[in-house]
Amino acid sequence: MSSLSTQKGLLPAGLSDVLYPNAHIQSKIIENLLDVFSNYGYLRVKPPLVEYEETLLSDGPGKVLKDSTFRVMDPLSQKMLALRADVTAQISRIASTRLSHLSRPLRLSYSGDVLRVKGDSFNMERQKTQVGAELIGAKSKLIDAEIMLVCLKALKSINVDNLTIDINLPFLREYLLDGVSPSLKHTISQYIDIKDQKSLKKLKFKNLDIISKLMDVAGDDVHAIKYLLELKSKGILVDIIGHYLTVIETIIKNDKSIKLSIDPLENRGFKYHTGLTFTIFSDKLKGEIAKGGSYNILTGETATGCTIYTEKVYPKLMLNLDKDLVYIPYLNMKDADEIIKKGYRIVFGSFSKSNLEKEALEMKCKYIWKNNTIVNLKS
Repeated sequence: MSSLSTQKGLLPAGLSDVLYPNAHIQSKIIENLLDVFSNYGYLRVKPPLVEYEETLLSDGPGKVLKDSTFRVMDPLSQKMLALRADVTAQISRIASTRLSHLSRPLRLSYSGDVLRVKGDSFNMERQKTQVGAELIGAKSKLIDAEIMLVCLKALKSINVDNLTIDINLPFLREYLLDGVSPSLKHTISQYIDIKDQKSLKKLKFKNLDIISKLMDVAGDDVHAIKYLLELKSKGILVDIIGHYLTVIETIIKNDKSIKLSIDPLENRGFKYHTGLTFTIFSDKLKGEIAKGGSYNILTGETATGCTIYTEKVYPKLMLNLDKDLVYIPYLNMKDADEIIKKGYRIVFGSFSKSNLEKEALEMKCKYIWKNNTIVNLKS
C-alpha cells in the first residue's frame, strides 16, 4: 500500500470501518432483535442522528449526556446542533411530544448509531450501534419485569446464552445519604463500591446500619431473597424491597435459565435512572452487553427501557447467517432468481476468465451453475 493510500485510509481514534462479514452479521442481528421487540408489541421509531443542542440535551436523559456529546454549528439556522450520544434521550422527546396523545403504556423500539466524545473502559469505540426498547407508562413491577424478560428473549434470539442479569436500586444511595456532606458521601460511596464494610462501619452517619445490611444482600438470588425478606419483616424499606422482590420473583418464574445477581446499592453507569436498573452479561462475552432501567421522560412520566450494545455481541458470534453461494458463469437474471428461490445466494462470473471453477472458488462459491443444475465445486 502506498503512503498516500495509507494516509487516506486513516480514521479518527475510536472510529472504524465495519467490513464484511461483520457488517452483514450486525445488520442481521439488529433485525432479529427488532423482530423480537415487534413480536411483543413494541412500535419501531427512527429518530434523526442530529438535533438542536437545546432539545437533545434538555431535562431528562439528555441532561447527563452533555460531556459525551459532539456539537456542530448548523449553517442554515446558525444554531448549535448535537450529535446523539444515546438514543434514549430522543425516545424521551418523542414520547413526550409527537406520541404524547397515544394511550399508555406506550411501547417503542429503535436502532441507530450514536457518537460519543470518548469510549469506555470496555470498548474504546466512539461510534456505537444501539438497539433497544422503551416502555412508557405508570411505574409498575410488571413493567420492570417485562423489559428485562423481553431483552433476555431478544438476546437469546441471536444465540447469546449463559446470561446473567444483575438487578440494582441505584437511587437508594442518594435516598439513604440525604443530608450527608459531599465529602463524607464520596467516602461512603467508595467503601460501598469496593464492598469494604469494615471501613464503612468506622464512619458515623445516619442509615449506616441499613446500608450495611443492604451490602449483605449482594449475591445470587437465593441468598438475596433470604436477606431481603428479613429486612422487609423488620420494617426496613418495606415498599421498595417489596417491589424489588416481586420483580426478582417474576423473572425467576418466567425464565429459569437465567442467573440472577442482586446488588441493591450498585449505581455505577446509571446516571439518569430513578428506579430499578439492570445490567446483562454473558459468560462468553467481555463486559456488559445490555443495560436498562427506569427513568423519567420530559413530561415526568416513568419509562423503563433496555439498550443492547451490538458491537459487544456481533464480533464474537459464530452465526451461520450466509446462504451457500452459487457461481453463474453468465449474466441471466431468470436463472439467478430460480437459484435464489431454492435458498441460495448467487454471484455472476466476470466473463473474462477461462477457468470458471478457479474463479468460482476465488469468489468463495460452494457451487457452480452448469447445464441448469447446481453442481458442487469440490465434487
